[in-house]
Amino acid sequence: MAASPSPSLRVASPPVSRGGIGLAQGRYGVRGNLELVLCDEQDGLWVLWFNSDPQDTAAEPGGPPPGEWSGGLRFAAGRRYDEVGVVQSRHGPHHLELVARSGDSSHRLRWSPEAAFTTEPPPPSGPAGAVPLTETAHGVLWTGVLGTDGEPRVLRADTSAYPHLAWSDDTPAHALLTDSRWTAMALVAVPDAARPGIVLVGDREGLYLSPTGDTQPVSAGTVAAAAPGLDGVRVYVWSEGPWLDVLIPGHPGRARRLPLPGSGEVTGLAATPVSYEPGRTDLVVRRGGQLWHLRDTGADGTEFVATALMSRLTTVPGDEVRPVHRG
Repeated sequence: MAASPSPSLRVASPPVSRGGIGLAQGRYGVRGNLELVLCDEQDGLWVLWFNSDPQDTAAEPGGPPPGEWSGGLRFAAGRRYDEVGVVQSRHGPHHLELVARSGDSSHRLRWSPEAAFTTEPPPPSGPAGAVPLTETAHGVLWTGVLGTDGEPRVLRADTSAYPHLAWSDDTPAHALLTDSRWTAMALVAVPDAARPGIVLVGDREGLYLSPTGDTQPVSAGTVAAAAPGLDGVRVYVWSEGPWLDVLIPGHPGRARRLPLPGSGEVTGLAATPVSYEPGRTDLVVRRGGQLWHLRDTGADGTEFVATALMSRLTTVPGDEVRPVHRG
């Protein structure tokens, strides 16, 4: 009997992207794959997924093996996007919710197993320079709006008629008690909290507004992301150095720096906790045009892994050749 042909890998760089990055752990796969959404350099959005299955799990036909990234699927063609946020929602159940910005307008998209990506009515953001997205306990969806004037707002969605969302302004007054012009905004779902934490950074200062209204300083910078961790909320800020500042609001003694691979300016940053490895935060960073997958697993910064993000698909000789990226 002839032996089965051995699988091989086809490798490709990720699609050329720009602007903000969306990253979340999904509910698909054995342990929950990562979902990565990118803004195409010219038109539409791309979604890729990271196979988080244990190493001894068989790969899906045409998919990446465990520990690797898939090829990209392009969607939402017809406009050029500047940034995007994504969450794996409890609603649907298990639909992906996306809010993306094109120019100064916001757009909402939803992925469901039945209909793939569909366009939904957007939140009433008005002119915006940032539109972060998160989902807190009990499935409450929130989006942030960093106005083109640098003024932050937070919108809360009534999900009782999901997938229709009714948005209302729920901005804490504390967020406006500053003369700073903010350049980046992030929302973070804090375990068991009814509201998200809010991160605001600018070129002079940064702050974290907790769900209970306490305000703590964080580093100034131009790009920021946040994720809950075992040691508290982890805020990641880039401010021109070859590292990310990692702050635990309320615990200045735990501040540390993660070295960044590559060179050049950081133009995209996103972070997500990883449920199957408590205490681990995964990040995707674009630096100098190259995407990197970072794993932050140690509070002392010693257990840190950074790899260039590449798409890898399992193929068997004789299979029909399929493109790694699908437009």
